[in-house]
Amino acid sequence: MLLDCKTMTGVIHNCPNLSECLRNSRLNRIQALVLYFLNQGIKPEDIKVDGQPLQVGQILNQLSDLDRTNFVYSRDYQTRDNIIFGTSLEWSEVFGGAKNFYNLSIDQLQQLVDSGFASPIEKHNESPAIIEFITFARIQLFKGFIFTFEGYVVSPFREDYRVSIDGIVFNGTCEPELVADFQAFVGCPDELDIKPNYLRAWWD
Repeated sequence: MLLDCKTMTGVIHNCPNLSECLRNSRLNRIQALVLYFLNQGIKPEDIKVDGQPLQVGQILNQLSDLDRTNFVYSRDYQTRDNIIFGTSLEWSEVFGGAKNFYNLSIDQLQQLVDSGFASPIEKHNESPAIIEFITFARIQLFKGFIFTFEGYVVSPFREDYRVSIDGIVFNGTCEPELVADFQAFVGCPDELDIKPNYLRAWWD
């Protein structure tokens, strides 16, 4: 079995088993295991240690201590752009060398991480890390709530080539539990919309 090391660690080692994957991981053992099981589709409440549910949010908060400079981005920007926009961009015609995107699905974001186009621990200023966005959205997906993402991509001709996520959006009936989870996750973004059928947080 080849494990999804890109999600767990930001680096692909093609490990043959979980033990080898944990040895290669830049995360601590609990962080890596949580992300691995979430990526395998295990419900958060089913992840337990000594019979007690893990506090997933507290574990993910520790990800900010990781060194983002270790991540090596794939330079195949045509494929990256196709995942996001459905077409390859003419970057010579893109003003400022960066382009915004909207309505990015969790599957698209996961694909960007898996393919090396987005670092799982990349943060846009004070926003959550990409892996935190993915994990929150996956937890909510288990509950029937589908979130999408906003962000931007940077030109392959710039030194800061990357994918960044700066917003998260939900369209649908906003139940009290969902609103509470959302507020707890986003904290104090620069823009916050909470409406009966719409949630959005955005970081400048």
